[in-house]
Order: sequence, then C-alpha cells, then structure tokens
Amino acid sequence: MDPVTLLGSWVDRAAVDDPARARGLLCLSYSAVALKGRLTGGRGVVAAQDRCNGAIASGVVGSLRHPEASCVVNIFLPCELLHAAGVAPMIPEVVSVYVACTRCAEGFCERAEAAGVPESFCSYHKLMLGMEDAGVLGPPALVANTTLACDANQVSFRSMAEAAGAPHLVVDVPQGTSEEDVAYVADQLRDLAATLGDVLGAEVDEDRLREVCRRSRRTLEGMRRYCALRSRCSLPTTLTSELCLLVCTHVFLGTEAAEDFVADMVAAAEAAGAAEGAGGRGVPRVFWLHTLPNWQGAMGRIFDGGAEAELVGNDMACDSLDVLDALDPERPFDFMARRLVFSTSNGPAGRRVDAALARAREAGADGAVLFGHWGCKQTLGLAGVAEKAFDEAGIPLLVLSGDGCDPRNAPSGQMATRVGAFLESLSRTASGAADPGADGPAAGV
Repeated sequence: MDPVTLLGSWVDRAAVDDPARARGLLCLSYSAVALKGRLTGGRGVVAAQDRCNGAIASGVVGSLRHPEASCVVNIFLPCELLHAAGVAPMIPEVVSVYVACTRCAEGFCERAEAAGVPESFCSYHKLMLGMEDAGVLGPPALVANTTLACDANQVSFRSMAEAAGAPHLVVDVPQGTSEEDVAYVADQLRDLAATLGDVLGAEVDEDRLREVCRRSRRTLEGMRRYCALRSRCSLPTTLTSELCLLVCTHVFLGTEAAEDFVADMVAAAEAAGAAEGAGGRGVPRVFWLHTLPNWQGAMGRIFDGGAEAELVGNDMACDSLDVLDALDPERPFDFMARRLVFSTSNGPAGRRVDAALARAREAGADGAVLFGHWGCKQTLGLAGVAEKAFDEAGIPLLVLSGDGCDPRNAPSGQMATRVGAFLESLSRTASGAADPGADGPAAGV
C-alpha cells in the first residue's frame, strides 16, 4: 500500500470513533504540503504550483483547526471581504479536493448518504456534509454562499448552518446584467461585511478592502495576459495547476499567494517563448470546461506535464475576464458584485459556452473536454449546447462523465480509454491537416 493510501485508511478508521484524531491526521498531511510550498524556490510551472498549493493547504489547515474563527463559503463568493477582515474562509470544494487526494473521500460520502443525503447529490458538498456528520469538520462561526451556478450549495450550506447553529447569509445573484442587478448584489455584500463584524468582531476597513481589491484586479490582469500568451507557448501544466488558477481567480482572489501564482505563470509563459505557432511538444492541446479531477491517477498520467496532452486553460478560471475593464477596485462592493453578475457562469448556458469557445480559440486548442461532474446539473445541462457550438466551430469536444472527488463515480479505466481515443482522433486530425512544408513547432519549456 502506498503512503497516501495508507494515510487515507488511517483517517477512515479514525473518523468512525475519534474525529479529533482524523482531523489531526489531515492537518498533519496538509501542513507538510504547506511546508513544501514555503520551501520551494525557482521558476516554472511546477515550482509555482507547489508554492500555490502550499498556500492553499495552509488555509485548509487553519480552517480545520479553528472552525470557530472561520466562515464557510462557496467557490464563487467574493472573499476579498474575508481577506480584508483577516477571517479564514473554509471552502468545501477545496477541502473536498484535498480529502480526495488523501484517498479518504469515499468513507465521508458514504456517511453522508447514510444520514440521508441523496446519492445523486454533488460529491463536493456531500463529502463536506459527511465530514461534518463525523465531527471531523467543526462548526463554523458563519456560513455564506451565493446562488450563482451551483444549486447544491443552497441545500448543503443551509444544512451546515443549522447543524452549527451559525448565521447563514445567501448572496442572491440575479441572472440579469443591469446596473440595478449590480447594485442589488453590492448591497448584499455590504450586509455580509456588517455580519462579519457582528458575528466575528472582524470589522471590514474600506481602505484595506480597496487595497485587497487592487490586488485582485492586478491578479485578473495577469490572468488575462497569461491567456493571451498561451497560444504561443507550450507549458508543462497539470490538472492541479489548472485548479490552482481556478482557486486564485475565485476564493483566493485578493491574496498575495494568488497574485504571485498568476505572475509566476505569466513569467513561465513568457520564458517559454513567444514564437509564432502553438504546440511545442507535439501533443494535442486541450481546453477544459468545469472542474478537474486532479486526485485521479489515470487522468494525471494523461495530462500532467503534457504527458499525452497539454492543458491550455480552463473556463472557470476565466469567468470574469470579459468584464475586467469595467471593474473599479476603488469601489470595492461594486467591484465584487459586478464580477458575480457578469460571470460567464451566470445566466443561460449559451453565455458560458460562447465564452469558453472564445478562450479555447485564444489558447490555440486542438480540442476541449467538458467534465460532467457527478451531481452537477449545470454541466449536465451544458453538454448538448457545448457539443453543438464547439462542433460548429471545428473544435472537437469530449463530454467526460466523472467525479471531482468521489472515486465511486469515476471509473478510471473507462475514462482513460475514452480520453485516449479522443486524443488519438485529435492527433489524426492534426496530422491530416499538417502542411509538410511548414516549419517545426515552437520550442517548449
């Protein structure tokens, strides 16, 4: 048994009758990840990923050890408020990814199902509820989530708040994009700021909040620069590095770690060379839609480091770039609200698909994968629209069913076979369209 699987089995056993020990084992493991990140120097994608992963792991440890000082949030909630107030966000989607990578997600999901959570419920939230039921995830001081995109959190966050006896705030995001809609969301974020002061004694200083929002804007500007460079270079990206981009453009937005990671990725893209023409490694370039199963070894062996395909972006990390020019950090509540209202994940499916298609083209993608995460109604409803739009644009798209954290819903062999056949078809298409007189691909990293 490998060390990670062994650790996962220890956590599974401890969670049954000694939740404090299970929590301690998880904290010890993630503290090691955090330490590795702090000690990592150098440049390039792998070094940048290790540093960012370490910063995220440190946040996970803090929220596990001190839930009474944390606020549970969903991935879309603008956390500049929390960063400005010094409040630790507890992020179920992020915690679930780490637990999945520790090979102990299945037990917590089964526990949640035994407590009445439907089998078809989103696994990220089911896992969180299982950890709460086991006592491994302690009661938070406050629970806050948005209505954007995900409907599972409307149930799971309310359940967690009721179990903890904690206040629960829901930021309602209308599907319209009027100035009235922006003002409506901004007022709700002001209410959240006031609640942070009332519940946690964490007053939000607006000067500090503006400073955090300026950092958010610089981070998003860096992300836009990275996207513009991506078609002209090849990088050894991984499922984890793409997840880091997703976290850094959402709940970690406004932190130094997020700004540093995006800056490192821009530097890596610039160092890879700006020679004309995409490619560099001779493998298919793939754009990803939705979350990524970085815990799954079979997928990692295909995508990590450009082994069989190069990941050139993911749509969730780019969901607010189209509105960037209208974001004013000197008006912080408008800054955060406008990001939510104009997110490509808000509104009809076609809006998100069109934005993803534009990003895939910008990145020079040969093909795309839409990851149909278990229990996610949004991706289930998105599939047909995305297939049609990408097919008409001449970019093949694979709808890949799987699970972002629960191995019971992710048949590795079948998934690897489907992805392998898809990549082979992309390679054949590229070979058939190749010009034998063309210059070779640009040099990679």
